[in-house]
Amino acid sequence: MKYILCKGLNNCPEAIDIRKRVFTEEQGFTDEFDDIDHTAYHAVIFIRNQFAATGRLFTDKNGMAHIGRVAVLPEFRKMSLGSLIIAILEKKAAELNFTSIELSAQIRVMDFYIKLGYMPVGEAYPDQDCPHIKMTKII
Repeated sequence: MKYILCKGLNNCPEAIDIRKRVFTEEQGFTDEFDDIDHTAYHAVIFIRNQFAATGRLFTDKNGMAHIGRVAVLPEFRKMSLGSLIIAILEKKAAELNFTSIELSAQIRVMDFYIKLGYMPVGEAYPDQDCPHIKMTKII
């Protein structure tokens, strides 16, 4: 297992493919890519030279570290790669001197983030007709 960390999505084409397969094809999201992708850090994990998981780290409009677009291809699920992507991005956030991280979690995977130390904040809200909740963690 190895990983790469790229600045800007154009430098991480594997992340594009993973996100298309998981968020667009599997989950039906239509607005998957945005301007944040150009400046965010993107992590990609490889298993046996095949890309398997991704996530991104960026500074949001309030100056907070924000993790998002965490995705694991179906054939690599149940290998704890989601947790590993979060750890990689948290380490990068710490290197950038952030002391806390925010994310917007799909309600259906909120327990995954709680196990990693994230706490829900506020009420659920829709994002492309999918219920999400803001979560934070002190790192």
